[in-house]
Amino acid sequence: MSLTSQLQQGALARWCAAHLPGTGAVVDQVRVAAAAVVRPACWVGTGHWSAVGGIVSARLAALVQDAAPYAALYGLVGAELVSAPACNAIAAGYPAQEAVLAQEPELAEVAVGLRPSPSDVVALLAPPADEHGPRPGDAVFTELAHRGHVFACRHAPTGVIGTAGVEAALARTHAVWTLGEDRYRSGITPRPLARIAQVGGATVEQLRALALPGVVEDAAAVARVVESSGTLADWRGWAGDPGRGQALGFASPVLVPHWAEADLLVGDTLVEVKTVLRADQPARVARWVWQLLGYAWLDTGDRWKVGHLAFYLARHGVTVRWPLAELETLLVGDPSRVAQVRDEFRRLTEHAAVTEGATLLPQP
Repeated sequence: MSLTSQLQQGALARWCAAHLPGTGAVVDQVRVAAAAVVRPACWVGTGHWSAVGGIVSARLAALVQDAAPYAALYGLVGAELVSAPACNAIAAGYPAQEAVLAQEPELAEVAVGLRPSPSDVVALLAPPADEHGPRPGDAVFTELAHRGHVFACRHAPTGVIGTAGVEAALARTHAVWTLGEDRYRSGITPRPLARIAQVGGATVEQLRALALPGVVEDAAAVARVVESSGTLADWRGWAGDPGRGQALGFASPVLVPHWAEADLLVGDTLVEVKTVLRADQPARVARWVWQLLGYAWLDTGDRWKVGHLAFYLARHGVTVRWPLAELETLLVGDPSRVAQVRDEFRRLTEHAAVTEGATLLPQP
């Protein structure tokens, strides 16, 4: 379970519907913003939409911050494809984690759990070492990470979108990492990963060939919209116009580990990426809105310094953005009740998270 699933149905969804009466007006703002849309160039089969969504989310995370794909790495350990030592070694090769380890080298054995924030370093529980020794994917996933990182730094460093060919190549690599993330989110090992475990390994070329050509083409096209739409220029502005190769913010801000994890923090804007074709289904968009506000409200110690909230509709090239205080007021209706409603939401969601086995983060 997660915050997302809690908002699908049940007590928390009913609470939001009752206590956030301005939801309909906010949903209308999102619906009006969604006009033109990038559609796949060819017929698509089952699984296309989720595969492209995962790849695009991973690509935009890498665009914003050169950080280890920690959810994918946790998933690969859970699938028994990568050992905990190899997982930590892979994570330690990314600049976001390298910067932490340069100051605290003793954390190398938990590198995959290190998530820098604007306030501190979130140290998530790292996968425990086991007695089985190396795993069948240790070498190949280490090589995939190294080759992918070298390629990205050369052709599409942080904050830069590449050519169509570059983005297609990156999509193939991100497709592999999203399989690990699927394992992390669902607890179920995707069939391609299960087959690799059964045969005792694979090559990098075999891994990168797992994504269907139509998925790769569509994901690359959607990724490039972030630049052609002017969205990337906006993000650079929000981040204070950093230089080429410099971070625009933070990938995967963690509010409650494995339970409430956002997509991006660009400058002070918490951004949720949506790769859907349609943004005109009120109930669905309402859950998006509650989830986005919920992430901000769960940042109880202001670790992530969120000042704005936004949706990026990746197929539309559209961002819908609000100052946090403005969106709170729109949704609650009465400004004098915002603090009370926020506190009640926090109590309900934190109780739900703990009941489901999640561990709340300490205050920064």
